[in-house]
Amino acid sequence: MSNHEIGEAMSSLGTDIIELYEAGKISKEAARSLIGSCMCIVTQYDGNEYEATESIAEAGYCGLCFEKHEYLSDVFNNDDDEDIKNSGYGDIKSFSGFKRTVSRQLLLHDYICPKCRAELRRSYLEMKKNNKEEAELKIW
Repeated sequence: MSNHEIGEAMSSLGTDIIELYEAGKISKEAARSLIGSCMCIVTQYDGNEYEATESIAEAGYCGLCFEKHEYLSDVFNNDDDEDIKNSGYGDIKSFSGFKRTVSRQLLLHDYICPKCRAELRRSYLEMKKNNKEEAELKIW
């Protein structure tokens, strides 16, 4: 059973972190670091990571570049896999192989802007085409 209270508490802290960042009182790096700490705390106390970052996604901040955007999409939504199948990357069938464990090394949460989504997918497909391990996935 998950501890939802810790997730909700860290989400509230996330709102405060966003307010400090938007007010120019802390840097982007500090904001990302603090949000990452919130996620670690949540998992240590049997909470759900997504609960800790809901306020960040709701505020419109991309989980990868941490820029504010009007539109964010779920990195694990594979509705457009047809584009991948026709992208010239050989026998790669979909983006669904992208593992959440690897994503945690890159993303604050699962919702990213269109530019980051395109770059993440491109990098992932290049990595798969070249038979590299997911740990070697590099963005930007």
